[in-house]
Amino acid sequence: MKILILGLGLNGGGASAARYFAGKATVRISDISPRETFGPLADEMEKLGITCFFSDKDPKDNIKWADVVIKNPAIPNKLPQLALAKSIKNDFSYLFSSPLIKNIKLILVTGTKGKSTTVSAINHALNKMGHSSLYCGNIGISAFITLDELESRNKKGEKMPEYIVAEMSSWQIHDTYVGLNGIMPQTELTILTSLYRDHQNSYQSLNAYYDDKLILINEKCKRILINYKTKLYVINHTHGLKKKIKVFPSLFNPYIGNKMELICSYNALKLLGFKKDEIILALSSYKGIPHRIEQVAIKNDIMFINDSSATISEAVTFSTKTLYPLSYHLICGGTDKDIKANGMLSACKGATSVILLNGSFTRDKLLPMLENNNIKYYGPYDDLPSAFYQAVENAELKKNHTANMQVVILSPGAASFEMFKNEFDRGDSFRSLVGQYVSHV
Repeated sequence: MKILILGLGLNGGGASAARYFAGKATVRISDISPRETFGPLADEMEKLGITCFFSDKDPKDNIKWADVVIKNPAIPNKLPQLALAKSIKNDFSYLFSSPLIKNIKLILVTGTKGKSTTVSAINHALNKMGHSSLYCGNIGISAFITLDELESRNKKGEKMPEYIVAEMSSWQIHDTYVGLNGIMPQTELTILTSLYRDHQNSYQSLNAYYDDKLILINEKCKRILINYKTKLYVINHTHGLKKKIKVFPSLFNPYIGNKMELICSYNALKLLGFKKDEIILALSSYKGIPHRIEQVAIKNDIMFINDSSATISEAVTFSTKTLYPLSYHLICGGTDKDIKANGMLSACKGATSVILLNGSFTRDKLLPMLENNNIKYYGPYDDLPSAFYQAVENAELKKNHTANMQVVILSPGAASFEMFKNEFDRGDSFRSLVGQYVSHV
């Protein structure tokens, strides 16, 4: 078997595929980026015996060579050379094709925002309640890692998990559908957390983006849970599924107006048959995930929150609402991905100070919105340290004036690529700056 991994990527997906197939097949990697982009990761791939083609601007020959192309979600589906592939797969198409998942209950989660927290919180609660669960997907763990774990357990005669909870982006859903020839897996529960305008720099239209999300909402879903705001759209774009569809939040959801990020998780667990008290107890120990409303530190009555994965404007408003009634200093802005800034207008209005990171979104969308609404701002700054220390200065000044807790939050509402490798690199940089500040004051 000849396997081509098209797109090594910087977030681990391509590397996980390479590690999975190393020793099982002849593997090549093709990536448009130069070798130095990947540093030690490139060394690791080559030590595994994998032939790497970096700066590969035309992967035609490698695609023709391969029996199977494992496509990174970031590779556009309209790439002309893909027409030469004998077979195109992704990590989920391999996981869902495995006989090892036959008796495992699948919980699949998609949506524009809220996916990662929902997956993480459900997985945490299931394990806390004594039901073995693994999670994977767009949350940062390749389905190849999960498949490898299942194969390892099977080989050792160990018990399989009861649940797999997976976060799936629109691109992953599309690629899985293609890789499975349109035959999607049976699911115990399928969740749509939200639908907002996003990725319009990659999709031809908003409906095309929504359509990829809705591939998950199908007749093979035992239960379907969606945000009440999306109900009309979902029902109008799916057929014969109305009886299976439930909405959140329910009337008696205990997290409404408090821990907003747990609203969906609670209703999902209720829908799975768990009792209110055991769900609340299990979720009470959930601490969140990195880069999503992540409390990094508190020092001298200043709280630092890393929300770098807020890459659309509505996510900023969602995150800042969780801070009420605290005074917050918002670091935002970055690279445009063809979305509007209006979704973060209320967050900017509610901020004690707004500090801008430079970038195409900041210049073209965010600045005009702020100026049209007479919202004062600092910057735009060409680097994160300058923005960070301006925010800290503002927080210290306000704290001294009011003697109240202040919050410095990085919640960009935009992509990161003009300054950073990705949103995780941006969040790590913020954490590092917080560490330096905390250790010197």
